[in-house]
Amino acid sequence: MKEAALNALKTLNRYKVYIGIGVGIAIAAGGGTAFFITEKARKTEVAWQNLWRINNDLAMAVKEGKGEKDRTAALSTAADAYKYLKDTMSSSSATPWVLFQMGNIYYNLKNYDEAIRVYHDFLDRHSGHAITSMVKQSLGYAYEEKGLFQDAVKQFEGILVAGNNFLLAQGNWDAGRCYEKLGQTNDAIRSYTKAVELSSNSNWATMAQYRLSVIR
Repeated sequence: MKEAALNALKTLNRYKVYIGIGVGIAIAAGGGTAFFITEKARKTEVAWQNLWRINNDLAMAVKEGKGEKDRTAALSTAADAYKYLKDTMSSSSATPWVLFQMGNIYYNLKNYDEAIRVYHDFLDRHSGHAITSMVKQSLGYAYEEKGLFQDAVKQFEGILVAGNNFLLAQGNWDAGRCYEKLGQTNDAIRSYTKAVELSSNSNWATMAQYRLSVIR
């Protein structure tokens, strides 16, 4: 249903070399604040470098793999690497992306319980982030896979993106699909109709129009 935008990796130990274990607090007179700012920027840069490496290595591993077993192994290794990165790095601008990618990998591993836990961790800590709507959408998909359609609807309908009718239309299409699975036809019609109104030329509108023609 959802192909998460992920990319790849080789071994967990490799990242232990790159990931900063932490630094002592500098209290040197006249230089403590400057050191702290410089060190914070360095650690943020290292976090982004490792995020890129994990993504890149995962993409390569999946591409070079010979089957589902290799793909699962690559995803599992990436999940471990992301967890290590999250547990050892200080909070930085990369942290929300680490959580999002980690949740997506668990989703692709069909470990929906763990994906749900990670997505909620993101929302608890970074609810105002620019990718919050994407996280809610992914969380909705994870709930849907578990058959928790009402919880899925709550996430899909909670997507609020000012000026982005395309994403809002997709959220309403997703909500309509779950309402159908719940047997709530009137709510499904409402959501599908809204998807069409929001982005009439989108794929979501096309699919919503088809479902409307079936259930009305």
